[in-house]
Amino acid sequence: MTTLHPSASDENFAELQRDPFFDPAVDLVADYLTDAFDDPAGAEVDRWTLSALPTTNKTTQMQRLFTLNVGPMEVLYVERYLEGNDIVDYRIALYVSESALSAATSKTVEQLENSLPLLRFHRTGMASADGDGVVIDWFLSDDGADEQFFGLPLAAAIRPLAELLVGKGRGPYAQYHNRAFAAHVLGRAADA
Repeated sequence: MTTLHPSASDENFAELQRDPFFDPAVDLVADYLTDAFDDPAGAEVDRWTLSALPTTNKTTQMQRLFTLNVGPMEVLYVERYLEGNDIVDYRIALYVSESALSAATSKTVEQLENSLPLLRFHRTGMASADGDGVVIDWFLSDDGADEQFFGLPLAAAIRPLAELLVGKGRGPYAQYHNRAFAAHVLGRAADA
């Protein structure tokens, strides 16, 4: 009998639902999936996986709320920062196609970073992205960062990277996939 990984458990999903950032996190994942796939529900597990409260880089001061993977690579996650038991901030990280982002904005990553000072842009060294991945991250506490982030042509930059990653085959994350969380996200995506 296989033991269920905690990030795939109903207990982790229930704990995640108690987090104040749960609803915005669900919206982030639902929006990503609808931008990346014509049929997100039909792609579940085979093309994308979603974990709830994974232990990735977990410390006493930081824990991921979730990680969304497409094929072999993480593409979206939110980290919760703590001081003691108090939540002090959240960090949102999204991987997109650098070439598609540059084409849609007519700017290089460096130009985007200069014009959007509340966002950080980093080229990813992840081999799965074939040199075309850039991660955009920002902190919720940075007033105006959300406006800069959502002002970007994210849909145009999400799908090309997702298509590239799907072409790499199924990722190794099925054992971490939280079906209850995925069902909740897919319900939100269907309502959009």
